[in-house]
Amino acid sequence: MNFGAVALKAVVAIALLFLLSLAGAITFPFITVFTNGAGAGIASILFLLAAMLVLSIMGNLMARGIRSIKKPMEALILAFVGSFFIGAALALLAILNIPYAAHINLTWLGTSWYSPILAMLLIGAPLMLVFIVGE
Repeated sequence: MNFGAVALKAVVAIALLFLLSLAGAITFPFITVFTNGAGAGIASILFLLAAMLVLSIMGNLMARGIRSIKKPMEALILAFVGSFFIGAALALLAILNIPYAAHINLTWLGTSWYSPILAMLLIGAPLMLVFIVGE
């Protein structure tokens, strides 16, 4: 596994998460620390990078397995399942209240029973696209 490529994918994932935060899908708890001027801004950004690096390693390993599938329909189904699991990993970071990690807004699309599932899928899909196409 090439660490430079994984780190670059982590930076692209953070950029995508920032764009999703503009839509209200994700909140970054480190932004409040950074804007308060408490002096912990650099450390919080480094902790966010560490959390996203773990997420990008997980996504890179899933994408490597999806790219090894020869049948296109199975690869498409596994890409959607992988994107759901990337969104679920972000939701797990929010539920466990991991500090400095991006917190997913499970009620982003509404309050019906399928909204959290669809939110995890729609947040995880562009991230999984970065990992699948990124090679």
